[in-house]
Amino acid sequence: MKKDRWTVAVTILVFLFILAIRLPHINNSPCEHGDFWRQSDTESIARNFIEDRFNIFYPQFYYDGAKPNYVQLEFQITTFIIALLYKAFGYHYYLARLVPIIFFMGSALYVYLIAKRYYGNPAGWFAAIAYAIMPINIFYSRAIMPESAALFFFTGAFYYFVRWYDDEKLSFLFLSGVFTCLSISQKTPTIFIGLAMIFMLIRKYRFGFLAKWELWAFAAISLLPNLLYFIWSKSIAEFAFVSNIGLIHIVPKSAKAFFQLYSYKFAAIEISTAVSLGLIPLVTIGFIDAEWKKDYALLIWTITMLIEVIAVAAVIKLRYYFIFITPITAVWAGKTLGKLGKSKRTVIGVFLGLLIITQWNYFWAEAYFNEKDNILKQAEVIQKYSSKDDLIVIGTLEPALLNQSGRSGWRANIKYYENIPSGPEKEIQYYIKNGAKYFSPLGGYIYGDDGSYRKYLDENFEKLGEGQYFIYKLR
Repeated sequence: MKKDRWTVAVTILVFLFILAIRLPHINNSPCEHGDFWRQSDTESIARNFIEDRFNIFYPQFYYDGAKPNYVQLEFQITTFIIALLYKAFGYHYYLARLVPIIFFMGSALYVYLIAKRYYGNPAGWFAAIAYAIMPINIFYSRAIMPESAALFFFTGAFYYFVRWYDDEKLSFLFLSGVFTCLSISQKTPTIFIGLAMIFMLIRKYRFGFLAKWELWAFAAISLLPNLLYFIWSKSIAEFAFVSNIGLIHIVPKSAKAFFQLYSYKFAAIEISTAVSLGLIPLVTIGFIDAEWKKDYALLIWTITMLIEVIAVAAVIKLRYYFIFITPITAVWAGKTLGKLGKSKRTVIGVFLGLLIITQWNYFWAEAYFNEKDNILKQAEVIQKYSSKDDLIVIGTLEPALLNQSGRSGWRANIKYYENIPSGPEKEIQYYIKNGAKYFSPLGGYIYGDDGSYRKYLDENFEKLGEGQYFIYKLR
């Protein structure tokens, strides 16, 4: 009984710690230095659910053009929950950040359960902490993005699959199928977990698994809803900027990445940064110390996620795509630390060591929490001089000004849409003809401007505002 109480007490303290380090900066706007474009877009979808069409199957942006701007993106679990919270309690950024935090806490629980299943406690505790204090997770676990939801379903899918693999209870297999489906619906690269599952099935049944109906049912549950949603979202999408983004920007380059030394160097640097130099040695020791028979599932999971790193993350070069390597690296770190902390005395020592690494990793992530004050101030100017239904043109490639001000409109001078003419005068007249009332630069900045765009605006339109924060009245 005493041992059970000790285990429960420590587990509760571990998860309270994981939650506590995610509470600073919880009321930050989406306009943080860390991926403000993606955070801003995500939060704007939640607002548009409330303000325009409260339907999870119709996500839309504030850009490019007048509403609706339905968009082909992931299934909107995170944003729809945020919208429900906004509707009940009002627009508060801490509500938006609580959603990914709770999803991340759930994924930390699965990391704990996986590590505990293979290596017991204290390895489970240490794995959960290592997972939580990795620099990439310190920031993105509370970012207004779908990554935390993807991690939750991703880790849950693997955990329940392992449970089925060992116990052969169909409930675990089908639950894993649901989690796999939802994981892929949030971030397509999580589909690589399926590769690990296939290798596990070959080991268990050889190729006889192809004759098992329950595994075909598992595949249908995992994949079919995502295929149907992809077809649906493509059919309604009016916004072309992110449509088929994976097929256009990733798939054609993935095969080549495996034959380019740069891909491996880039991946090694990003993984070290994401996991941290304090934890990488522990991860490496745990991996090298693995036993093929005992740790087969974890080894295969590791290999398949390294394949994902090269095929996807190293191609698209967005830091948050490296986040899916963190659960398995945390398990390896937990294994190593579990061997170091076998007694209560050494457990305390390991915990203190992890606290030091936490402080260092948090210091590394701190810069990403800083808000972009210039965007926030410019958005206030837009809100001051325009009404909610006014169409706005902004002078930045990033749409954060539209999202933050809650206005629909266009991004000027990006030369992306064939139907929008080039040149300051022709482009501005196009926007006016289509209903634009104001033009907002950012501190006088206009994307891709050689000076002619700003000159045309200065000579032909009235400025509203003071100093560097102003907008042009187009009509």
